[in-house]
Amino acid sequence: MTTVDTFTTGDVPALRRELLEWLRDGRGLRFHARMSTKAGTMMGRPELDGHPGMMRAWAEMLCEQEARTLANATLYFVTAEMTEIVRTAAADMPAFPPDADDFPMPAGMIVYETPLVEYERAELAAVMIDGRMAYDPTDGREEIGVTACTWGPFDMAGDWKHGGVWMSFYRNRAEILAKTIDDRTREGLRAEHARLVPDNEYGIQFAGTDDEAGKAKLQERLAETDQPGYTSFWAKHVLATLLLMQQPLVYERPEPIRRGLRRQLERAGYPTGDIRIVDARPRRYEPGEEGPSPEAEQAGADDVEDSGRKLSVRFPVRGFWRNQWYPSREVHRPKWIAPHWRGPEAAPIVHPERVRVLRHHPDQEAPHAQTHA
Repeated sequence: MTTVDTFTTGDVPALRRELLEWLRDGRGLRFHARMSTKAGTMMGRPELDGHPGMMRAWAEMLCEQEARTLANATLYFVTAEMTEIVRTAAADMPAFPPDADDFPMPAGMIVYETPLVEYERAELAAVMIDGRMAYDPTDGREEIGVTACTWGPFDMAGDWKHGGVWMSFYRNRAEILAKTIDDRTREGLRAEHARLVPDNEYGIQFAGTDDEAGKAKLQERLAETDQPGYTSFWAKHVLATLLLMQQPLVYERPEPIRRGLRRQLERAGYPTGDIRIVDARPRRYEPGEEGPSPEAEQAGADDVEDSGRKLSVRFPVRGFWRNQWYPSREVHRPKWIAPHWRGPEAAPIVHPERVRVLRHHPDQEAPHAQTHA
């Protein structure tokens, strides 16, 4: 993956504003109308794929949906260290059909400091500027880094009885600029797109709590598409992020928008809510800042076994997913048990080693030796 400048926490409100302006001034409609070649299939009329009227209708729906989502979105920023934890955790997390309670807010925009998902695809899907391909087509492949996502309520014009969610995925424009052919193409790309460029979307229908057959069918489809080329795989990584945010070893904290930017947003009529930072570490306090109380620090430092027995050594615990039952929602959800240290900080460290032994079971027939001439 080409190395490009990454986003910071302070970029997130401006990124939302840029996308809203991109949608409102017509650039978003032009882009989506060009890219919606499979709109007929999405509307249940595959024979109309590529039809200009269908492409425009689908593009209008996308723009309206995304404008609503962005206007009401709670903003999140995931640090690079936390993103790596999400990627590692999602690799072992089984795909599952989400429901509304799996999302902390009805609408959200989440930006990752480093790409959440990376993969390669045929370069035929590359961005076009003035009829020219934006990339050097010599290798026939393009590298994609999904670095942001939005989600919002969606019910397919009332066809989804229990509702659903629409997720839009974005890549960093700088990633595309790094591979552009010439200055003319590069300037055209800057003019035509915000710093976040839409790459693909994913809509998922919620199954009712009593629709076991519907859940099983959706679960089977998700398992079949659990690989990087599918947007359901990207959605699984976002869901892994949201599930990890509920874990006690993941730190979420608000950060207000800078005063100057807040005033600009207020004058332009854009939202000015705080940014939620998702990190693997607690906030670092600068000298003079007020941090947590000594009592809170001590409460977090105590480490006792479930049985109440005090630990006398310190050892690493590997991370794993547990299929946790939530009685209030009557659903099972993967719960990430993060890798962590157990035991007092001052205790001796031990590294348990596991040795797997392959042996012949006495109830099985012994394998026959084979002789080769």
